[in-house]
Amino acid sequence: MQDNSTLSVYEAADWGAKLSGAAQVHKNAQGTLVIDQVLVETIQVIGQFSVLNCADGRARVVLTSFLRLVGGPSQ
Repeated sequence: MQDNSTLSVYEAADWGAKLSGAAQVHKNAQGTLVIDQVLVETIQVIGQFSVLNCADGRARVVLTSFLRLVGGPSQ
């Protein structure tokens, strides 16, 4: 079982950027970050934001402070 966190997703990594929605985020059993059931391949930190570059070719922008709170599978 996994513990999902819901994070706000922004249109850009800039203060004042509009919200584009929300996403379910967790770490899988291997410790890999997953957002809306898509593996995160790389993370780029830009100021207070993290850009999650995903296996589907899309990037999602979230606040780094909330991303740090994302947990892994329940024991």
